Amino acid sequence: MQFAPVRRLSDGALAAVELQVRGLAGSAMGTAESLRRAARLMQQKASLDKQKLAFADSPQAAELAEILPVLVTVDMDSVPEHELDLLPTPPALQRLVFSVSPAQLLSRPHEMLGAVKAARGRGQVICIDGIGVDPHAISMLPLIEPDVIITGPELLSVATEPDMAEIAHALAAHVERSNAVVVAEGVDDDRRRAAALTIGAGYGTGRLYPAVANPSELPADEIVAFPDAPVWSSPAPSADTPYRLAAGLQEPRRGTKRLLVEMSKSLEAQAASAGQAMIVVGTFQHARHFTDTTARRWHDLADATGFAGVYGVGLSHMVDGNVRHAPLDAADDLVNEWTVAVLGPHFAALLSARDLHDAGPDLDRSFDFVQSFDRLTVTQAVHSVLTRFS
Repeated sequence: MQFAPVRRLSDGALAAVELQVRGLAGSAMGTAESLRRAARLMQQKASLDKQKLAFADSPQAAELAEILPVLVTVDMDSVPEHELDLLPTPPALQRLVFSVSPAQLLSRPHEMLGAVKAARGRGQVICIDGIGVDPHAISMLPLIEPDVIITGPELLSVATEPDMAEIAHALAAHVERSNAVVVAEGVDDDRRRAAALTIGAGYGTGRLYPAVANPSELPADEIVAFPDAPVWSSPAPSADTPYRLAAGLQEPRRGTKRLLVEMSKSLEAQAASAGQAMIVVGTFQHARHFTDTTARRWHDLADATGFAGVYGVGLSHMVDGNVRHAPLDAADDLVNEWTVAVLGPHFAALLSARDLHDAGPDLDRSFDFVQSFDRLTVTQAVHSVLTRFS
C-alpha cells in the first residue's frame, strides 16, 4: 500500500491522495501501474481491487481520510451490484471511485450502464480511464458522464501529435458542460506536467509527486479543495423508445422511407467527419432493412468514429469490422422504429421514425418522424437503445 499525492498542476498544491497497491520495490511489479497492468493481463484485477478495498479500511487510510480526500479507485465490475450495500461506511473524506473502461461498456452495455446507475444511486463517484490509450474512451464521455476523467501516462508522451488535439477539444467540451475533474497519470517531470495542462488536465499524479508508504511522510503542504462529486447532469434513462422520447417534445412530421434514408445518410456523414469522439447507433427494425449498401456505409462509418452499433430483429450478435451488431426482440416496441442517433462532444442529433405499416413498395412506406438536436434528448435516446442489449 502507498499513498500517491494528487496535486493541482497549475501550482503543485496538494488536493488529495490516491491509495495505490504495488508489488515489491525493485521487482517487475514494483510500481502501482505495472502491478495493475499485470493484474489485468492475468485477469486478476478484481482480486487486486479487493485487496485495495481492504487497505482502504486500514487505520492508516482511515486516519488520513479525516483530513484529506483519499481516492480509492476500483473497476466497476470488481464489486458486484449486490455487494455495494455490504461495503463499510467510508471515513469522512474517503471517496470510492468506480472506473468504467470502454471495453467493459462496449461488451456489456446493459449491465455496465445499470451498474453505473446503481453506484451513483449510492453516492459513489464514477470515472472513465483509458483516455489517450483506448481509441473508444473519448467517445464514451457523453454516455457515461464521468465525475472524474483519468488520462493514461501514454498520452503525455505524444501530447503534440494531431490526435491529441481531438482529445483536448473533447475534454474541454465535456468539462465545460459537466465540471468533471481531469486527472493526468504519468506526470513524471515538468515537461509532462506542461503537456497535461495542455490537454486540459487540472490535477496529476506521477514521479514528480512521489508516493509515500506512510501518510506521515507526506509534506506538510497547504491543502486545496478537491472538487466535489458527483457532477453528472443527465437524468436516469427512460424505458421509452427514442421516438417516444423525442415525440413528447415536438410535433412529428410524415415522410417516406426514401426521405429517411437520405436524412440518415446525412447524419452518418456528419458523424464520420467529426471523428473518433462520436457514438453512432442505428435501429433498422429487421435485418432485411440493413442492406448490403447500408452495411458498407456503416463499415466505413465505424472506421471513422469511436463506436457504431446497429440493431434489428434477425441481426446476429457479432462485430463486423468495427460495426457492432445486436439482435432486437421482436416483441420490443423499438421494432416499429427507424432511428439514427449521433452523440459526441460538439454535436448531438437524433432522427427517429415510427413505421405506419402501410402497404406499397419498401421505399415508399410512410413513417411519422422527429428530429432533435437537444443533447439531453439524444443522450437519453442512445441510453434507451444500449440499455436493451447485454
